[in-house]
Amino acid sequence: MLQVENVNTYYGLSHVLHDVSLQVGEGEAVAFLGRNGAGKTTTLKTIMGLLKPKAGRILMNGKETTLLPAHAVAQKGITLIPEDRQVFPNLTVFENLKISRLPVDGGKHLDDFLEWIFSLFPPLKERIGNKGSQLSGGEQQMLTMARGLGTEPKLMLVDEPTEGLMPAYVETIRNVLIEIQKKGIAILLVEQRFRMALSITQRAYLIEKGQIRWEGPSADLLKDEETRVRCLGV
Repeated sequence: MLQVENVNTYYGLSHVLHDVSLQVGEGEAVAFLGRNGAGKTTTLKTIMGLLKPKAGRILMNGKETTLLPAHAVAQKGITLIPEDRQVFPNLTVFENLKISRLPVDGGKHLDDFLEWIFSLFPPLKERIGNKGSQLSGGEQQMLTMARGLGTEPKLMLVDEPTEGLMPAYVETIRNVLIEIQKKGIAILLVEQRFRMALSITQRAYLIEKGQIRWEGPSADLLKDEETRVRCLGV
């Protein structure tokens, strides 16, 4: 479904991604792991169209998206769940969720969507009238993921969804990622909790200094301590 082929991305004169290639199949969950500053978020932003590569190409279902703006990439079925959450602070939970549905169906099936979201994230139902700025970090992460699901994506790019969260919220996010995949939505997951990431994904990539250093089944990486220590330090 998603193909990233020899992508090179820069920040100004700084060459960050070096011939990065990866793929995500339909309905597949893939872990994308590396140390801080390795190029994980840059890769997700490049796929989403927020950054433009100087070389290489990106395809979604066989159609090139390399130079499309972010909103056009989203229309192809890709959504990004950013690490800094970016909820609308002055809008309520209900309003944040409603906005996500407007481009899809104008809000016609909002009730069905909300029923599903509240089954995944029960705390959001209790906070439906609260503004985004009034939510805890864990609740904001839930809202960010829920809003991303509102676009009915085929692929979710999920960037550090459990960073800074309490253990109870971490478990909620883990379970939701599993349920999302059961719905047939593919996931490319960046996550520092490598054991959690590898336990819920089928394949994994390791990136180091902007280059893919390893790829293979997630189960193999769980067993391969030498590779983990070399590339992740764990």
